[in-house]
Amino acid sequence: MKSSFNLRKPELAQLLAAGAVVAMIGGLFFSRAILSGGIFIFFLLAPFRLGWRHWLHQASRDPLVWIFSLAWLLPVLSGFWSDDASSWMDVVRIKLPLMLLPLGWVGLSISDRWRQRIGWMLVSFVFVGMLYSWIPWWMQAGAIQQDYLRGKTLLTPLDNDRVRFSWLIVAVLFWLQLQWAVATARLRWLIGVISIFFVLYLHALAVRIGLLCFYMLALFWILRWISSPSLRKWAIPALLLFLFIPLLMYWTVPTFRARIDYIRYDWSYTFQGKYLPGGNDAIRVQSLQVAGEVIRDHPAYGVGFGDIRSAMDSVYQRVNPNLSETERIYPANEWAVYGVGMGWIGLIAFSVGLIVLFFIRTADPFRWRSWVLATVLSLVTDIGLEVQYGVFLIPFLLLFLRDASVSWKNQEIRS
Repeated sequence: MKSSFNLRKPELAQLLAAGAVVAMIGGLFFSRAILSGGIFIFFLLAPFRLGWRHWLHQASRDPLVWIFSLAWLLPVLSGFWSDDASSWMDVVRIKLPLMLLPLGWVGLSISDRWRQRIGWMLVSFVFVGMLYSWIPWWMQAGAIQQDYLRGKTLLTPLDNDRVRFSWLIVAVLFWLQLQWAVATARLRWLIGVISIFFVLYLHALAVRIGLLCFYMLALFWILRWISSPSLRKWAIPALLLFLFIPLLMYWTVPTFRARIDYIRYDWSYTFQGKYLPGGNDAIRVQSLQVAGEVIRDHPAYGVGFGDIRSAMDSVYQRVNPNLSETERIYPANEWAVYGVGMGWIGLIAFSVGLIVLFFIRTADPFRWRSWVLATVLSLVTDIGLEVQYGVFLIPFLLLFLRDASVSWKNQEIRS
């Protein structure tokens, strides 16, 4: 008698894949172990769902598989000349989801209903996480505002990874905006209220990458309205609102105002090339300068990803020996990381991969390229591919939004 358990059954395959995605989202907020386990199970399901030959064939034709696998393989190859094998293994392990997630997504078929459930689950978790982060501000507003004047911020979910959490809120706002286009009148009210809370929190948290991506995407949508005859009448009010929001937030949100004042103070030192103890931007600029020196010393293939810290430490010791080890950044953006780890080979390969992202064919090129640009911007200002939450969120959101764009476009056409 044949077993009824067959991973190639569409209903079972869809249920297991959706369950793995739900586990990954839950693990993102509650447990790194669950997140890692969910990624690994999600990856293992793909060849059983499709069959090994069919899975490999589809994987070889997916540009996201090639791009993210390259971002993982470059550090792997650098192991041949990395002296610190332990540090190199840590880098390879942390970056492994860059390859596993796209390979697990190959041939994935999740219904529109399940995709909506996953999207709203992510919205719900982020909303609860926002409340968890925001409530202490209402209880200790004065003390927290003073902390912002010293460069500190609110505690956030994702183990206080405020950069990734801020950027995740922008992703959720992006998804909600796409839902707005096909939502009922009642659901639009809900989307509008949730979005207002998220926008207020982004300014209260005042993490730059989240705010930069938010305003960039908002400006893109306004420009798209201007190009659409049916929506052009709303373009000027939207543009005025776009210009007014940051001023309103500066006048009414104390932490946002304190953050702006701190950045201005910090940059007054940065422009003078001086070091501000406990500062942020001057150290970031100096880390890029140190990374540039390491790349000039090892231009062909870098020092290896296992030796990035030790190579930069030796330069730090020469250019700024008073900077403590805890204040050193290794380094401040992803291009510098790949340049130090793999030299010009890494810099060129990483840049080409990101450029190719813009030309991947999707159902809605404008929306896709808007989010790709937000992703690239996050890598300019931070090292999102060197931390566990970043190596999950960056490929996951690109994969999820790429597939969802087909459904959104079809629904808009029917509407």
